Amino acid sequence: MDKADPGNYSLEYMSLPLQKILRYLLPVLACLMLAGPAAAAKPPVLMLLAHAEAGKAIVSKIEAKAGMVASPDQGKRQVQWFLRTGEAIKSAARPADRVVSFYQGTGTQRALLFSVNLRYYPNNAGKWVGQFQLDQEPLVTRVNGRWQPLTTVQGVPSLIVITSNTLPNAEGYFSALDFSFTTGPTSIDAWSVQ
Repeated sequence: MDKADPGNYSLEYMSLPLQKILRYLLPVLACLMLAGPAAAAKPPVLMLLAHAEAGKAIVSKIEAKAGMVASPDQGKRQVQWFLRTGEAIKSAARPADRVVSFYQGTGTQRALLFSVNLRYYPNNAGKWVGQFQLDQEPLVTRVNGRWQPLTTVQGVPSLIVITSNTLPNAEGYFSALDFSFTTGPTSIDAWSVQ
């Protein structure tokens, strides 16, 4: 191809200012492309799910990643579970509400235990901090005039007791949640973020 050919895009046939721009821009773009996956921002931690084992706190980070995530503590039944706030977010506007659903079981035997609504509220440092609202669909029956949990629906206990010593805010959101199941120790095997 000669210089007059409009289809020739090599540097030697381009104008001088364009050549200078491309000589500096191309290496920068190449570095960004190579570092792209490593430089990608980690999703923020929405909340912390914790339990105690032998007097030590075992904490799992629940990140803002869509889809089902298997718990690192699958199958470990606990008497009490704790939810704590994740990372505070600096933003001009309130971050979007999230719903985190918690499951017991694996594969096709997975059953919903409960969901937690996450809403952000401003703190004194000017950042947004998540607070929690427990959303359960209790499976109960009336026995001898009293409500009783249906103890097994694919082995899943159905009633949850909030044991936190904090009160919710005016919209019903807690800054921390401590809870247990009325039918005994229960495992939380997975969660999904929406």
